[in-house]
Amino acid sequence: MSMPKKVVVAEVCPRDGWQNHPVHIPAEIKIKYIKKMVDYGARKIEVTSFVSPKYVPQMGDAKEVFQGVQSYLDEHGVTSFVLALNKRGVEDARAAGVRNVNFVLSASEEHNLRNSRRTIQQSLDAFKDLAKEAQDLHIILSMPCAFGSPFGDEVPLDRLRWLIDEAEQVGVEEFGIADTAGISNPENTRRVLRAIREYTDISKVSLHMHDTYGMGLANAYVGLEEGITALDSSLAGMGGCPFVPGAKGNIATEDLLYMLHDMGIDTGYDLNLVNQTAAEMAGEIQASVVSCQGSLCKHR
Repeated sequence: MSMPKKVVVAEVCPRDGWQNHPVHIPAEIKIKYIKKMVDYGARKIEVTSFVSPKYVPQMGDAKEVFQGVQSYLDEHGVTSFVLALNKRGVEDARAAGVRNVNFVLSASEEHNLRNSRRTIQQSLDAFKDLAKEAQDLHIILSMPCAFGSPFGDEVPLDRLRWLIDEAEQVGVEEFGIADTAGISNPENTRRVLRAIREYTDISKVSLHMHDTYGMGLANAYVGLEEGITALDSSLAGMGGCPFVPGAKGNIATEDLLYMLHDMGIDTGYDLNLVNQTAAEMAGEIQASVVSCQGSLCKHR
């Protein structure tokens, strides 16, 4: 299969990157860097998550952050979206003015229990009810652990088909599939994507790969070969799931862009400005830049 000429890269650092950071990041700093992400070319940004601050304290300022960047994002034609795990989260997001909600329903039974304290069936039932009620919102179904579970429980391919079929029946038209623990490999990634392609349009699917074992870019490349044209990444490679011990961050935005640009694939991002922002942000919030672009390499 030929490579795409253009790829949509969603910047997820404000949610996935910052959620697990041990140093508190003030809302005004988050707002500043989300605006800088717009400036370096991001046209799709996961701004925050509406979840319990008891479990994810870094996201306790979700409403303030979202409303602090909303007009800037709208002015620049940026699609903003947020994460929610349940009806309360979706209602809080709607009240804050959110239009695009990423509802998380894990493909791993054990991860779903740890992440949302519900079984997959319970989460699915709640999701379907929400999708029927929330006609004013664009709801994306995000499926962590689609490529395998870090807890040892099986994630059968038939389960992914079941979840996607059920979601499509209530009008969902966009799906995110994630390697939350970064445990997939290119062969496994290809196996899962080819199975998904058999029963849904791959153009509806975005790929969210973590880099725990250094295979994030290799898995993203396989995604491109299999028809994926939407990828998530995180500035400076920040991130990790609070409910998966040892999980590392997403693919670094700057490393993904370097690969895509060198392959002649358009993203609309300014790579040099991305690198500058990564270094500046890391210094300000006491984070490490784990990307090759940011810490070792110079863009040629």
